[in-house]
Formats: sequence, structure tokens, C-alpha cells
Amino acid sequence: MKRFIPVLVLLAVLAAPGASANDAAYEKALKLVQQAQFDKALAIFKPMAENGHPPSQFSMGLMYHLGRNVEKDLAVAYDWYKKAVLQDYAPALNNMGMMYLKGEYVAENKVIARKLFEIASADHTQARDNYAKCLEFGWGGEQDIGQAINFYQIAGEGGYVLGWHHLAQIYDQGRPPEVPRDEDKAVRWYIAAAEKNFARSIERLKQLGRLPDHLKDK
Repeated sequence: MKRFIPVLVLLAVLAAPGASANDAAYEKALKLVQQAQFDKALAIFKPMAENGHPPSQFSMGLMYHLGRNVEKDLAVAYDWYKKAVLQDYAPALNNMGMMYLKGEYVAENKVIARKLFEIASADHTQARDNYAKCLEFGWGGEQDIGQAINFYQIAGEGGYVLGWHHLAQIYDQGRPPEVPRDEDKAVRWYIAAAEKNFARSIERLKQLGRLPDHLKDK
């Protein structure tokens, strides 16, 4: 049977504890993940996760979500994310939001997805982009193009370059009546993303015939 987090719990997640003595071990495990040594990383994550370490709980969820050295299991992934969500851990809030947005393991619910992204957006750049998508298209609530633009911009400024690309698309395609098509503004944000080597922005600039000389070797 599928399990769900009550909306009231989502709105009143518990405060996360202070910095953990497990941080050094966690960083070591992350390096092992980067080296594709998933079995060794899992051996570090699991005991820390069981002892209530939110980043490790999130990482356990991600391992099961993606099937990294374990059989992919969305139910287990959800349960680990939930433990971290209840400690207000932003990456887990974001990933659980994606599960609700796509209907992975849980029933699709864009209202809950949007709320999770909104909460996580205070500390998580990808969540800002996801929340902006909800605002742009009115997923799970009212459409607000102005706020979508704001969140896409700050997502990009925080290092999530896809936010700038999405912002460029708003101006490239136009969102009348609030935002008419404006190719110059679109190009400005495509260039910002292209300068960070974002391939989709580079390709769109080529299609528009607006790729600057300093990016032609990208």
C-alpha cells in the first residue's frame, strides 16, 4: 500500500539538528560515490542514516531511487527521504517533491509537490527552479509568471544553470499578456547559461544566429 505524508506535516517539518560529528565520514562517502564505489559509500551512509543523520538519510534515499549498488526501490527511497524531510533537509524535500510531481511510488499530487519545492527553495537551488516551474505553469496552485522569473533567476545565480535557461525560454517563447516575446532578453539569459557551458543554451543561440564570438569554440 502506498504511504503518504499528511499535508500538515509538510507545512510544519521539524527543525534539523546541529552540525553532526559524522560530516567528515559523509564527505568521504560522497567522494566514493563520485568514484562509483557505491558499495563502500553505502556502508558509510547506512549506519549514519540509521542514527538520524539527514544527509545520509537523503543519500540512502537517492541510492535506492537510482538503483546505485542496490535494486531500485522507490518505496525504500521514499521512506529514507521522509526521514530527512522530517528534519527539514532541503535536498530530500526537493526529491520527494519530484516523486509527487511525477507520481513515483506515491500518487501524483502537484499541490504537495509545489509545497515541498517552496519549502526547499529557501536552501536548495534546484528546488528554486522546480518551484519556478510550478509558478510558471500553475502546477499545484496559481500561475505567477513574475515570481517564476524571479525564482529562475536566483536559481541560476545560485549555480543551477538550468534556471537561467528556463528564464531565457520564457522570453524566447513569450507568456502573454504578462511577458511578451523578447528575443534580446532571451539571448541575454541564454548567453549567461552558455558561458557556464550549458549545451542547450548554446544550441539555441546557434539556432537564433545569436551565438557570440567568445562562445563559438564551446
